[in-house]
Amino acid sequence: MGYYYCDFDAAAAAVDSMLRELVKEHFGDMPHGELEAVREFVFRDFMHFLATRAGIYNWRKFSEERGRQRLCMYIERKWQNLWQLATEWLNLWKIKWSQRVRLVFSEEEFKRATQSVKWSNGMEDVLKKIDITELRLFVIANLIRHGEVAGVEQIAEYLIRDEINAIVERHGPEKAVEMYKSGKLASRLLARIASLKNVGDPLLLLKFDFGKARNY
Repeated sequence: MGYYYCDFDAAAAAVDSMLRELVKEHFGDMPHGELEAVREFVFRDFMHFLATRAGIYNWRKFSEERGRQRLCMYIERKWQNLWQLATEWLNLWKIKWSQRVRLVFSEEEFKRATQSVKWSNGMEDVLKKIDITELRLFVIANLIRHGEVAGVEQIAEYLIRDEINAIVERHGPEKAVEMYKSGKLASRLLARIASLKNVGDPLLLLKFDFGKARNY
């Protein structure tokens, strides 16, 4: 049985080009710098959405090379219907973007909004001892399954850090690693994701500065 090679970069570029057109239609009145930042989020979020639909993030021991090939082949197979799918997805994305993302435009406002967030010193030690890539993709996929489709990478990162931080502060780093290995951390994250439907507040803060965006 032969090996089929799919050019992932070409497939991603085709998706990016398609999304650029849709973003212009939906957000054409935005300032250029803000538009480019939104376009980047749209592209990355949509690729995660496709990977989740294709079942790629369900694998254990995730392989980036294998995942890129599977996603490339999925894009090729679905290409005829991708524009319609992206259009429907973007309508949901716009709703979630306005709900989950808060924009700030000054350093002072950004600092005020983030100064209350403190991470435990032991959290970084925990992150070094777990498969953070696999956990991140697990959270991203489940966010998408629960209808959270905007800023999924950043929201996943925050939820993981927040849950690990809470465990470290209460029980210590070793217990956090143990809960990761036993699957209890994943269960906590699933419960947290499911509860988001009851949360209407923003989960992601973006600071726009001279055409570039910082996120938290």
